[in-house]
Amino acid sequence: MARQPLAISEDAWRQACRLTIGTLAGLAIAKALDWPFGVFFALYPVLLLGLVPFYKFRVAAQFIASSVVSIAAANVLAILGNVSPVLAICAFFLLAVFCFRLMALGPFFLFGALTMVSTSVLVHLASYPFVPVRDLFAAQFIATLIAAFLSAAVHALLPERRPMQPPGPPRPVPFVRHQMMLGGVCATVSFVAFQLLDLSDSPSAQAATVLILFPMTLAGGRRAAWTRVVGTLLGTVFALAVQLLLYTHLGNAVFVLALYGIGALLFATMHVRENAGPAVGLSAATAIAVLMGQLAPSSDLYGVSLYRLSSVAVAILAMLLCMFAVETVLNRFAATRIAPVRT
Repeated sequence: MARQPLAISEDAWRQACRLTIGTLAGLAIAKALDWPFGVFFALYPVLLLGLVPFYKFRVAAQFIASSVVSIAAANVLAILGNVSPVLAICAFFLLAVFCFRLMALGPFFLFGALTMVSTSVLVHLASYPFVPVRDLFAAQFIATLIAAFLSAAVHALLPERRPMQPPGPPRPVPFVRHQMMLGGVCATVSFVAFQLLDLSDSPSAQAATVLILFPMTLAGGRRAAWTRVVGTLLGTVFALAVQLLLYTHLGNAVFVLALYGIGALLFATMHVRENAGPAVGLSAATAIAVLMGQLAPSSDLYGVSLYRLSSVAVAILAMLLCMFAVETVLNRFAATRIAPVRT
């Protein structure tokens, strides 16, 4: 079997550079201005530039609109939760079904996906009294605006020259129903679990349970779970190596940003080599964005990283079991069946 060439195309390299410059600039802005929730400023450019290799106004509009909707949804869910937890659960289920329906239909996939992730994380964090909610929502929205601006800037600097892939054929109605119900039910189960359990240090685990739902099938979820765990492991190892290397110099923003840029470029290059959507490379890039985004002179990434890795692995395993149960039920009905009935 012939070995795969080590070189990547110029266009793929440009995409890796766009991702690296975008997330590095976002983190640098947060560090320079000493803004809270620096995770958002490092993470959102990774998502926007990693998930969508081209830039259009419609893409930026979906990204910004998802932030507005997720903040509004988090406020509504908080109000409903104080009135009746059952009302909050029903409202979240309706939102989840709506988002996964948009994702299943295709044109507004980005809006549905980012709204689902952002709402889940914001509701989870805002439910704890020690979290400054106003600062949380402000950081979420400002980070979204900055990510959209940085995406436009790096695309102007390094424009995408590859043609956009044409949209695929429309999916059968039962398939769309199956995907929206699978995503809606499983996302709601995750929402309830993280509201009931005291997991204030686990927003990454909740985000992971939502992210592996994006293929919207059990088979796709298994692949997404594997890439998420492996990517998280690689990103965690890199972040731990950074803390070990810097040791007492964690307060030096120049050193932190330089090492973060190296890691972002490494995993961005892995992402474009895979050419498989959000696989190992992008998962590793999001992992270091989260860990390095919360890095401070007093940080102990060892405990945080190990806890993050273990919590993500446990949460993903639990979500896969939930997906298996829900898909088994959905395949029993003709209206939502995507697989033959086993006899």
